[in-house]
Amino acid sequence: MADLTRRLAGAVLRNCLLLAVEFGAIWMLRGPEGLWVPVLLAVFVAGAAVPHGTDAEFVARTAVALTAVGIAVLGGITWDRHVLHDRGREEVAVVAGRTMVEDGAGLSPSLRLRTEAGRELPGPLTMDLAVGARLTVTVDPDGPAWVPGGRPERPLWQAAGTGALLLLQTAVLVRISLRRSPA
Repeated sequence: MADLTRRLAGAVLRNCLLLAVEFGAIWMLRGPEGLWVPVLLAVFVAGAAVPHGTDAEFVARTAVALTAVGIAVLGGITWDRHVLHDRGREEVAVVAGRTMVEDGAGLSPSLRLRTEAGRELPGPLTMDLAVGARLTVTVDPDGPAWVPGGRPERPLWQAAGTGALLLLQTAVLVRISLRRSPA
């Protein structure tokens, strides 16, 4: 019984640690200019390291790590969409600059936008508009999130996907933590 209690406490600790890392990643990935590659790499490494102290093999560690990355990405998208749905404000933006970017298949336009109120919108937009053109955007008045067009719908599918990944991660970590080593 003491061994089961110790293993269960380890499962709870592992899950809480990984949830804290994922929440930090979601917070850092807010808006279109998040540090995607280093943050997701750190989440992957943390997800692979969390099963340390168990007899988890490569496949189980990789599954936990990929699930953690999926939670961070989908959670960030859900958070941004939820914020924009709840408190987003529709504004008119003006194309402030236009450059051409090599995207592997050829050149594509990359636009810098500024709202009529003077706020620079972070991140480029890949639409083919001329400098000075106007378009409607929905912006978060208190954060970096924004989307072209009107207010987005409630992110029900993204929230359901994030919840499903959280349940999967918890189940895998509990299974890994409670599994007995072969004697």
